[in-house]
Amino acid sequence: MAEEFGWGSKLPAEVESKEFAIPPIGEYNFMVVDVEKTYAKSSGNPMLKVRLDLQGAEGCVFDNLVISENGMWKLVSFFESIGVKEKGKELGISIGDAADKAINKEGRCKIKHDTYNGKTSAKVDSYIYVKPAFDAKAAEAELPFEI
Repeated sequence: MAEEFGWGSKLPAEVESKEFAIPPIGEYNFMVVDVEKTYAKSSGNPMLKVRLDLQGAEGCVFDNLVISENGMWKLVSFFESIGVKEKGKELGISIGDAADKAINKEGRCKIKHDTYNGKTSAKVDSYIYVKPAFDAKAAEAELPFEI
């Protein structure tokens, strides 16, 4: 049975260091596993910190989607890639409500590598919109007459 830790726990003398896997550069399908509503340290703007589980690669990647004029392109492409926002149309709900709907949604993204202070990490370069497959049953349900 795993040891339970809490605020009253003592720190052990030594622990094994863990290295996080860095996925290779490329395109990946992903699942949104967490969305945290927070604020950017640099600007104070509202921000969504999303955690994406990449399919076909070990590990996950985080992306900070700042709610600002300069960051809007990435926020829009994120919501379009996971199907919460229809491409070319207004969202229709608040960004906060859309963030709540993002958990467990799937999308596609392009991963790049970024090196800062000698440490390499994986970053989301862009989100990729994938046109939804034609759903015959859904199309039939929207017909103004019965077949």
